[in-house]
Amino acid sequence: MTQEVGVQARNGKQRRSKRLALSIPVRVYGRTPDDQPFRDVTATMSVSAHGGLLQLAPKVKRGQTLLLVNGVTDEERTCRVVYVESKRRTKKVGVEFTDMKGDFWHVYTPIIDVKPPANFARSAEKPNSSQ
Repeated sequence: MTQEVGVQARNGKQRRSKRLALSIPVRVYGRTPDDQPFRDVTATMSVSAHGGLLQLAPKVKRGQTLLLVNGVTDEERTCRVVYVESKRRTKKVGVEFTDMKGDFWHVYTPIIDVKPPANFARSAEKPNSSQ
């Protein structure tokens, strides 16, 4: 029996991490397909431990590299465009981080295995004899 990892996506595929619908301000730096530099100030629509979804005015294409700057912490992270949905004036752009160093969004808590001290069970069983 195999254990499922990740979260189910709408298309039936497994996600590597859960998406959270959060609006986090970001600055996005990159180049358009015709090699014009751009900077866009926007916010995320959703985030995950591996990237995010945001609206972006400049034109981008799948596979290109962007630089995201977290508007709250000023941290920078290089990412790759993995999804583009074009509308009239804005585009929904999905990005994934090119490296996974730390929690860029500062919303994910690592799982910590908390164990009571070794003598915890014994001290809980013995009543305090000084009372």
